Parts: sequence; C-alpha cells; structure tokens
Amino acid sequence: MRRRLTHFLFALCALLVIAGAGSPVAQETGEEQTAAPADTIPPDLVRAQELMSNLEASLDSIFVLEDKSKGKDREAQKVLNVQGRRYAEKMQEDQTKLLDLIPKLDADEIPAEDIKGRFKKFLVAEADLYDRTYDKWSREIDDLRDQRSSATTDEMGDIEASINESRDKLDDLLTAKINTLTTADSLGLSTGEEWDRLERILANRAENLVGRLQIAVNERNRLQTKIKDAERAGAPEADMSADRTGLLYANRRVEGIAKSLGRKVDLLAKRGVNVTQYRQFIIQTTGKVTENVLDPRVLVGLVHDFLKDSWKWIKKNAPEFLVKVLIILAFIFSFRLGFRLGWRLARLLGLAKLSRLMADLVNRMIYPFANILGLIAGLWFLGVNPTTLLAGVGVAGIIIGLALQESLSNLAAGFFILLTRPYDVDDIITVSNGVIGTVRAMGLANTTVVTFDNRRLLVPNRKIWGEVIENRSAEAVRRVEIKVRIGYAEDVDRALEIIRDLLTNNERVLSKPEPLIFVSDLADSWIKIDVRPWTRNADWWPLLTELPRLVRLRFAEEGIEIPLPQTEITMRSDEKKEPPQLPSD
Repeated sequence: MRRRLTHFLFALCALLVIAGAGSPVAQETGEEQTAAPADTIPPDLVRAQELMSNLEASLDSIFVLEDKSKGKDREAQKVLNVQGRRYAEKMQEDQTKLLDLIPKLDADEIPAEDIKGRFKKFLVAEADLYDRTYDKWSREIDDLRDQRSSATTDEMGDIEASINESRDKLDDLLTAKINTLTTADSLGLSTGEEWDRLERILANRAENLVGRLQIAVNERNRLQTKIKDAERAGAPEADMSADRTGLLYANRRVEGIAKSLGRKVDLLAKRGVNVTQYRQFIIQTTGKVTENVLDPRVLVGLVHDFLKDSWKWIKKNAPEFLVKVLIILAFIFSFRLGFRLGWRLARLLGLAKLSRLMADLVNRMIYPFANILGLIAGLWFLGVNPTTLLAGVGVAGIIIGLALQESLSNLAAGFFILLTRPYDVDDIITVSNGVIGTVRAMGLANTTVVTFDNRRLLVPNRKIWGEVIENRSAEAVRRVEIKVRIGYAEDVDRALEIIRDLLTNNERVLSKPEPLIFVSDLADSWIKIDVRPWTRNADWWPLLTELPRLVRLRFAEEGIEIPLPQTEITMRSDEKKEPPQLPSD
C-alpha cells in the first residue's frame, strides 16, 4: 500500500503542477487554533498535531509549485515535478505515522477530535484531487486515441505504450482512492457518498472498457482473417507487412484493455459487486484461462455460452461442413483406388521388379500414403494453401521426430535394409542376440521373424542393421558338413569309396561342385573323415539330418566298425622286487 501511495502522490504532484488546483485544505484549516500550554498537552497529541500540520504544509507546498508552473515551459515543469515528488514522499511518510498514532490516542483516551477533523478535511481534499486527476488522465487517453487514428506505423508503438501507461495510472489512482476511503472508514469518518461515487466510476469505466475490448478483438480478428486470406492467395510478404504490424499492435491493445478491465473488476468485487459476467467476458475474448475460471459461476457461464455458441455454429455451418467432409473423403477414396490399380497394373506388366520384402512393404504402405495425398488434395481443392499445410506438417514432423528418435532410427534402418536387401521374405536369417528364424514380414519399424519352434519375434530394424546379418537362404547352393569315424583296423580307402558311392547315388547331392571326402584327423581311438557334399538350398536341412543315418547303415552293411571312445588304464604293482644277487667270488 505504501509503494502504491508513493507512486500515486508523485503522479499527483506532477498533475497539480501542470493542471492547477486550489488549496481547500489550506483554506478550511487556515483559522488559528487555540493552543493549550505545552506542558499540559500529552506528547502523543503534540506529535499528532505536528504530523497533521506537516501534511497540510506539504499539500500547500504542492499548490505553491502549481502556481510557479504557470507559463513555464516543459523542461521547467519537469524540474518543479522533482520538487513536488519530495513533498509527496514527505506526505506519505507523515500520513503513515499519523494513521499509526491516532488509534494509540484513542486507546489512551486522549481527546483527538480536532486531529480527526483536520485529517478528515485533508482526506476530502485528497479525494477531490483524485477525481480531478482521474479526469485529467482520462482526457489524455482520449487525446492519444485521437492521435492513434491518424498515426503512422512507426508512431503506433509509442502511442499504444503511452495509452497503456495512462491506463495503469488510472488503475493505480482508483486503487489509491479506495485505500484512502478505507482509511477514512477506519477512523469512523462518513464516506458513504464517496464510496457510491467511486463505485459508479468503476462501473462506468468497466462498461466502457468492455465496449473497447470488443472493438479491439474485432479489429484483431479482422486482421487475422485478412492475413490468412492473403497467405492462401500467395501474396508477397511485403504486401502483408503492414497488416502484420497492425495485428501486433491490435494484440497489445487487447492485452492492455483486458488487463485494465481485470483490475476494475477486482476492485468492484472487493465492494461486493457481482462481476461474473465481466470475468466471463474477459476469458472469452482473450482466450486466456485465469484463476477466475475456478469460480463456479464463471465456469457455469462459460460452459453455457460454449454450448450455446456450438449449437448456433452447428445449425449455421453443418450443411457446408458436411459437404466439405464428403469432398475430402471422395478425394481420399479416389487416391486409394488409383494407387491400388496403378500398383496392380505395374506388378502385372512387370514394371515393379522389387524384392518380395519391398513389394510387401509397398503393398502395405499404399493406403496410408494415398490417404495423406488425398487429404492434402482435398484441402487444396477447398482453398487451403498447400504450402502452409506442408509447412505445418514439416513443423509437426520435427516435433514428432524429436520425441520419437528411437522410432526414427528404426525407420532409417528399415529404409537401408530395403535399399541394400540383405534378406527377403521367407529367408532364414541369423541376426542380433542369436535370433535365428524365417523372415515373414518387414515394417518401417521392425522385422517379423518366426523361429524354428514357431515363435514370432518382432526385431527392431536398428538392431538388425547395426549387427552382422547371416542370410542362410541367399545362395542357391549350400554345403553340408558331417564327420565320420572309423577304427584304425579298418581299410581307409575302402571307407572313402563307400562314402563316395553313397553320395553319388543320393539325389539330393549335387555332382558339381564335387563333394569333398578326406581324412581330417588321426585321433587317439579313431580316424576322422570329413564329408562335405553340396546341395540345393531347399535340400540342405533334409540332407544334413539324413546323411549321418545313411552312412551308419551303409558301414554296418559293409562291416566297417565305427569305434567308441576308448581309454587304456595301466596298473602299477605294489610288490617290491629283490635286488639282483651279485656272483660270489
């Protein structure tokens, strides 16, 4: 309160120096007071009288400065304003001390009616100055509005700033007057008429600001619509520069008026006035949700108006909106049908020579891609600027990309997999963490692998692309490798001939490349023979599982033994041998 009062009194001094006013306090309190002997007056009463005299003297000094300022230029008036500020600070200090001292006098039952009477006259004079100051600043705001109507773009910013500054002064002034009247009430002074007058000023000011806020909002909406229409028409940025600047100042005007209206509404609410409609109007026009929305009456009013406006919009725009939706759906359906027919025709004519993996992915991406293009084309047909639309999609893409970095890394890995084609659908692969299985499908984010025990795994593409990829189905021919053991007592050449004959008569074994059959190791208990025939990729697993059985059966027929691991154990005797006897002489 003290800071506000200091600011106000300083501004009040400046006004008095410029505008001029009489000194009602000096006139009404100029009569001499009958002084009692100094030794019979209580010290607190003496102090109160001294403070009251200081207040009257400070106010009189402000009026003296006002007389001096007449006919002075603006620079001289600024100098006098500085002096007036010192008097205003002194008034604020003395008034605070006096307000603290009067209740003490009452508590000590010291007669202070004279002090209260003089202070009441001081408050009346102060309140009268508030009124004149209010009228002065109101006229200044009106003059600034007149200047704004003919101001250039460069001057508009300074004028808007000056208007907002003057509005803040008016709001501070009204707050200061309320504080003054509240102080008077605490002293038991009659202020009913002043309160009624202040409430009328607040109500009139609030209604005036409601109208001005509505005008400012309409101007802002007009400029927004104009700029959007120019953007849809592809107008150069230079042609929209003036409108964008005007929109900037319109937004500032809306914020300034709404702020001032909010302060008026808060002051009215302190006086017990129902301000629900005002607060509801501020939220609706500015779009800013404040703590006032927690007021049940405001919230109910907002919901009611929203439902009412929504129903009006539906009745007015439903037919047009329905037609636009049908047009967009028609574009989407047409693009879906066109893309599907084009893809099938390309596959039929052999124009799309893609891997099965790529073909499967394209087949699943046709409809989403067609939906997006159909939506863009439909909106373009309805007048939406595609450049703006694509720019919005781009911005949204950046935001989504930052939020989904890992998903985008999977997408990038999927793109490189499709580009390099390290595997295809139905290929058997070994990828990260030892995952082995058959590729069933691939999406933009992951690859579906079915293991040999029929488990379906969704492996992220970045896990596959960042590791070694083993494709067991990429080559048409694969080699089977088994190891055969025979005993040392068996004929090695005969065993090799039997194995070669077995491979020659097996239809799964290819003659070219020729099978490799050779002795690979002479172990402790057997001779190891490596058998490495070649077969078609589709026959690799059947031949790998069948060949050991066939070799075992053929060796049994030919009488060739397959040895088991053997270990020989030599036992040491514990009996002590007699040393040899030497021949006697």
